[in-house]
Amino acid sequence: MPLSLAAPTPEPTGAVAQLVDLGTKLEYLHPALYAGEAARRTATPNHPANTAGTRAYQEHVRVLREEHIRNEGWQRLLHDHLELVYNPEKSIAIGVMIGDAATGNHRHPPTNFRRRGAATARAAERNSVQLELFLPSPGPDEAVLSDNEAEALQIWFLVSYRVQTGDAVHIHSELSLPAQVEHGFVVRWKRRIPLPVLEMDGIEPPDEDGQEEIDIPVDFR
Repeated sequence: MPLSLAAPTPEPTGAVAQLVDLGTKLEYLHPALYAGEAARRTATPNHPANTAGTRAYQEHVRVLREEHIRNEGWQRLLHDHLELVYNPEKSIAIGVMIGDAATGNHRHPPTNFRRRGAATARAAERNSVQLELFLPSPGPDEAVLSDNEAEALQIWFLVSYRVQTGDAVHIHSELSLPAQVEHGFVVRWKRRIPLPVLEMDGIEPPDEDGQEEIDIPVDFR
């Protein structure tokens, strides 16, 4: 059965307006999550253990960039080892992050599932002391920031957490701005925009076990 979308849950109150303020839309964020889920399902038992997560991350970044570049004129940005897509009009960039079970929950702030490097901590430190809006800054399709632009940059993350129940996968997500990182984990957010849960079905483990055709069940995580 092919990968398919189920009916999405209602959109959290105010999410559309908050996304518009940043220059983005749910229609750009959900396709990135969908592409990541589709990519992770191409991993087989014979791939290295981290293949599914790596492929999902790569597709998250690719589609997030493609949607914003094609539809909004944003730019690719590699900044301080972070793979981002950049809105030069508002000095805002978006990256991706895997969160924990609190992701998308209005009442409980999440943290990242795996320890992040020093670049995320530096981004959070800058985010915590910045104003919400910045003056436009011009740049080419492949953005290279000046020192002033880098100092003004606000780095948001599309945080996601997947839950599999039977043949369905629910991806909880939010677009959020980290403000404090301790020991590699986000402990405080400056702003959070919880997004509707993305529901998908059609779990179908790939049948690529090799020449001996050994049937090994795939644990989607």
